[in-house]
Amino acid sequence: MFILDLTGSRKPSLRQARIATAAMFDAIKRIGSIAVKLIFYRGNDDCQSSQWESDPAVVSRAMERLSCEAGETQIGRSLRYVLEQEKEPVSGIVFIGEHCEEDPEQLAQLARALGEKRIPIFVFHECQDNNQRAVNAKPVFKRIADASNGIYAEFEPESGLVLRELLSSVAAFSTARIEGVKEMGQAATPQAQQLQRWLLLLAAGPAAKDLEVT
Repeated sequence: MFILDLTGSRKPSLRQARIATAAMFDAIKRIGSIAVKLIFYRGNDDCQSSQWESDPAVVSRAMERLSCEAGETQIGRSLRYVLEQEKEPVSGIVFIGEHCEEDPEQLAQLARALGEKRIPIFVFHECQDNNQRAVNAKPVFKRIADASNGIYAEFEPESGLVLRELLSSVAAFSTARIEGVKEMGQAATPQAQQLQRWLLLLAAGPAAKDLEVT
């Protein structure tokens, strides 16, 4: 499942997310297939989810229709949605966001519940040092990843290639675990190379790690 922050501040980065998602599908064609469900929040009370979809063209079209709207984050609401999907097998959650205006304790509790269900959260945090709200969210996002036995990684708004390789690596891992990561081959960016190493460790057991990706 992909949880996307589509609040107002994310508008400049939405195009990168679209490109990265398309690149992710391209990267795993030779490995297998992966079904994706999009969950996104925006505005004051808008949180929606799509159907499961494994066709890259359909997902790309869905991404093209998305737009941003000013409002507060709804990360907890999105995580609760995943927890309520008892009949849907979920191999992992990719969260792409920037800020957090919610109770860290409640988010950590939800993340732990997901970890108990073996649903790790891969937090890809768009963060710059001069963005204080993003910096403030860093410990919260790290805690979410750790509590779910997932992985935290940072990327800068201009790091389009980094985001594409991060998503592709996680998709390969979700598709075929260790063999998927190996089949994908070594990533080009040092940040994604580091992520791939931790994914291989993660497959051996709970080993959530913090990655400083810039």
